[in-house]
Amino acid sequence: MSVTNKVEVDWEFDIETNEEIWTRLGLTENEVMAMLEDERDASKLKDLCCGELGVPRYVDLDLFFDNYRDEDEETITDTLSDEYGWLIKGWSYVQQS
Repeated sequence: MSVTNKVEVDWEFDIETNEEIWTRLGLTENEVMAMLEDERDASKLKDLCCGELGVPRYVDLDLFFDNYRDEDEETITDTLSDEYGWLIKGWSYVQQS
């Protein structure tokens, strides 16, 4: 597998405690907690949050850097956070086969 120029971003939405997001998604606290316990449902919940809040789950680093491989992790994190207005828990390169 090789690494692409795209990253999957794990935004800091505070899904576990952010009642505003629950309301916007039409979910209860119990529904959110149940979704977070299952890997597939947790991924779906992250997708729902990204859609509702208008941020991408996947970002093409070529949109921000001439050569993203020359940038350190902190620079990439700060750039994405500044661009989209959310803190970032972490991000990882998307693998392609």
